[in-house]
Amino acid sequence: MKKSAKGMCFSIIGGACWGLSGIMGKYLFDAKGLNAMWLVNIRLLLGGCFMLLLAFCLRKQRIFDVWKRKETAGKQLIFSIFGMGACQLSYFLAVQYSNPGTATVLQYIAPVLILLFNLAVEKRLPQILEIVVLTAVVIGVFLLSTHGNIHGLVMTRQALFWGLIAALTCAFYSIQPKSLLETFGSLETVGWGMLLGGIFLIPFVKIWEVPGIWDIQTFALMAGVISIGTVIAFGCYLQGILILGSVKGSIFGCVEPLVATIFSVLLLGQAFEGMDVLGIVCIIAGVTALAVFGEKK
Repeated sequence: MKKSAKGMCFSIIGGACWGLSGIMGKYLFDAKGLNAMWLVNIRLLLGGCFMLLLAFCLRKQRIFDVWKRKETAGKQLIFSIFGMGACQLSYFLAVQYSNPGTATVLQYIAPVLILLFNLAVEKRLPQILEIVVLTAVVIGVFLLSTHGNIHGLVMTRQALFWGLIAALTCAFYSIQPKSLLETFGSLETVGWGMLLGGIFLIPFVKIWEVPGIWDIQTFALMAGVISIGTVIAFGCYLQGILILGSVKGSIFGCVEPLVATIFSVLLLGQAFEGMDVLGIVCIIAGVTALAVFGEKK
């Protein structure tokens, strides 16, 4: 398989797994009484331990190489807290306050934020296509959040706020860890990111205070959130980013909002109105156009 095809597959698998994890998380919130902060904290800690154990089996003591230099250690800490931890927490808070489809579509504007970052770095004005994409995404977010009525929101302020924060942090971790991924690999970078991000959240979450109803279904969904939605999703996505670059890799994860939206309807009974659908189409179409017709970054 060509390198670009491998990168595309990794990004698509990562995005699909994220979409499924949002569905599982929403069910745990609504039916089992769990909350986003506790779920994310456990997800990060257990997912990080699993990935580091796997990395140790493959690379032995080399998994500690990132801590041997101040520069790489600092980058890893920044990624752990402001990339991995912040992204997962903000996304699941958006899911908790809205639904997986809306949360993932809002998070999906991350490639546009990456585009704005690249424009600033390159010190240039946007091209016509980029202006069209930016406009489509702004319109899409406006329709999703207001249904075209400028006088009020149709989603909660918490949902909109955390959805936009999720997009910002998603853009951050698509750009910031590139040198770590190239030097140490995705297993170590993601593993340390999850573990340290989880440790950072412990004082704020109090994970020893276990919420919700625990039965076989709860344990099974938690296992799915950790394995499918954390280990597989982040590992595949960041490997795709490493191969394709931040813009292309994040765009090929477009299956995430599609998977989340479709399964929100089929499994959770979530109803989307015409304005919701139009907003979703504007965002996905605009960002996908950037991948298909935009110049390679």
